[in-house]
Amino acid sequence: MSVARELEPGRAWLESLPVSAATEVASALAALPRDCGAAGDDLPVVIAAWTLAEPTVAAQLLEDWLATADAVGMLNPPSPVAARLAEHIAEALPDADAEAFMARILPQLAKYLDPLFERYDLRGTGLPFWPSAEEAWFPAEFAQGRFTVDLAVLLANEAASFIRLAAGSSDSEMMRVADIAEGERRELADWLQTSFWDEESSAFDRVEANGEVQPDTSGCGFVPLIWDGRTEEMDAGLRARLPAMLAMKWPPRALCLFFAMLMRTPHHSVVARMRGVRFPATDAPELQAAWTILTAGADQLRREHLKDIPRMVRWLDARGRMVIRVLVAGGALVSLWLLAWGLVHREKPAGVDGRELERKARLACAEGRHDRAAVMYGQAFRRTGSEYYRYRQAGEWMHQGYYAEAEAAYAYRELLAQNPGAPNVRWNLALATLNQGRREEARELFQALADASVAAEYPELAARARRAVAWIEEQLTLDGWSAPAPANVDKQADAVE
Repeated sequence: MSVARELEPGRAWLESLPVSAATEVASALAALPRDCGAAGDDLPVVIAAWTLAEPTVAAQLLEDWLATADAVGMLNPPSPVAARLAEHIAEALPDADAEAFMARILPQLAKYLDPLFERYDLRGTGLPFWPSAEEAWFPAEFAQGRFTVDLAVLLANEAASFIRLAAGSSDSEMMRVADIAEGERRELADWLQTSFWDEESSAFDRVEANGEVQPDTSGCGFVPLIWDGRTEEMDAGLRARLPAMLAMKWPPRALCLFFAMLMRTPHHSVVARMRGVRFPATDAPELQAAWTILTAGADQLRREHLKDIPRMVRWLDARGRMVIRVLVAGGALVSLWLLAWGLVHREKPAGVDGRELERKARLACAEGRHDRAAVMYGQAFRRTGSEYYRYRQAGEWMHQGYYAEAEAAYAYRELLAQNPGAPNVRWNLALATLNQGRREEARELFQALADASVAAEYPELAARARRAVAWIEEQLTLDGWSAPAPANVDKQADAVE
């Protein structure tokens, strides 16, 4: 009997798994607890896994978890993810079951959520702090009085989930708690967007107990990838540091919960890369079982995205390990030839127009394959002669750290000659120059952009250019540099333009 037929109707993704993966999932399901006592402190992770495999089991576990609330609403184990998990379960259940489930849990969720923000707001400032290392997602990053953005993101998401879940309720108590949640959500969003996002480092800040502020390069700083209120700039900045995130030693519980929530975001390339992360060693078999189920079910939640990815790529994604085993065994000569044939024909540009090449380049970029994207944009430029594709190619070179090549494209390959006032090209030229260590020249380019007449049409970009000038001058001053007279700056800026 297949794994899927032992579970609820509608879990067809389990039935579609390859035999080896289905065997692993079957073993994982057997090891996954079905009651709160057996799950212990890993209960939120267990609920997330059952949500994919058998939503009615997840629903019962969540109800049992909410029933552990004490007089002040604290759950056992405490973890600020109950409302988000409830929303995921409601989405997985059939409509009739979801309505009954919501009717049962909303009062309990309200009891849990009402005091939640005050519990973590230890100083009454609106900024939440983990009360202990045991409760924190990243125990090694915990310190008394230290603020990290991970908890603020989780609480903001809890508020947003409850607001959506209670949207159809006419109960006065639900409406009261929803109003409180909306106020907390807005306050947390304001803190995160205006006070803790560092544009220059493309990272969120952490604040030490002594008031020292520095970019948070730990796992805490990547949790905003699952925040509902993140911006495109935040997404791009955090995804650019994906290799560092994948190389980190994640606590097993945090890794599972983060991945369970990341699957429901548009970060498809991040999800694909995280599926290959080696799960940390743990004495808790339920965590290993949950990770097996979550990674196996990731494609089910990403099916709308996957339908646009070529069949060959999906085949390799699902069966790459099998191909490697066959190659190592020495019996893969035919498979290797077929793989090479498929790749050659998939890459063959004949008959493909610029828009199709751009579509492939954007897909490659989303998967983090910037070298491939650069090649595609180069082909599109040669076919169409459009400087737009040259501009996009230079951007992919920037992603790979090829700043000299990007500078040549931005400055000397007629991009600025054809459109001297193009603000994005000028910004990227200055950035490429800065990344090559030519700080004074970069300062002049940023200053010229900030002072240009076109700056009035792009005030945000002009403001970023002025901040870049200030930062570079600060660094140069530390090296003993003195700012030139304004006339010299203007003259040099004109020469660079």
